[in-house]
Amino acid sequence: MNNIEKELKSYIKGAERMSNFDYNDADGDVSMFDAEGLYGDDTSMSGADGYADASGQSVMNTMSEPYIVQYANTVTTGGGTAVFMGYNDYFGTGGTFGTTGSISVTNLQGGSYGRLLAQSQNKPFHIQKWRFQAASAMAVSNVTSQLAVTITINYVDGNGNLTTKPFNMSVLKDLYQQVTDAIDCTKPINFDGNTFLTIPILAGCTLTMSAYPTMILSDKSVLNGGNKAVISRAPRLSGKNVAPVIIQTTQDVRGITKG
Repeated sequence: MNNIEKELKSYIKGAERMSNFDYNDADGDVSMFDAEGLYGDDTSMSGADGYADASGQSVMNTMSEPYIVQYANTVTTGGGTAVFMGYNDYFGTGGTFGTTGSISVTNLQGGSYGRLLAQSQNKPFHIQKWRFQAASAMAVSNVTSQLAVTITINYVDGNGNLTTKPFNMSVLKDLYQQVTDAIDCTKPINFDGNTFLTIPILAGCTLTMSAYPTMILSDKSVLNGGNKAVISRAPRLSGKNVAPVIIQTTQDVRGITKG
């Protein structure tokens, strides 16, 4: 191997080390590097711990499978409030699971919403990305108003302590989006039995929420020889047709290394 080949190989290794960089998200939780611009497609990240299958075994190099829940307000004269998760407060409340008004709750991924809610109690998870899509049965559509509501993130504990945070979909909307009936956004949130969202649902509106988990804690995965934290990658939801950014530099590329 000549000197040029050796130097080129060292550059490639430096770039590979950089591609595995981790970061801390806004809530202080360690998450995998999003790498949307780095990979440019929906290819799974190399070296990810994977997602847990039905048996609890860790599956290598998989894309996040979203939780897709639909909230439908069946009346056209009054709003209500939908609840997402919150096992400790809402699992035993019957089919409403904490929702108020005439709102039906449907898990669009095949299982029941009750099963998904129960699973959150023993498999806490981290959501990285969200998609909210709205439809309206009103004569004058209120889709725009539905996507402008502010969701509330609620954290409670056994002592009755409650902390809330606002989650404004329209402010966090991906700037590459051109559609008017849906919002894609990134908002890292950890869910367990004490965490839930409250979402205003306007009259005659149906809101379909897709939540992409990038980490799930699974004891069963450990029993099957896997890792407790099973990790997957959230897909790139918007801006897929945007041209890649090319950076031109006169600096030596040997400077591209992990710090």
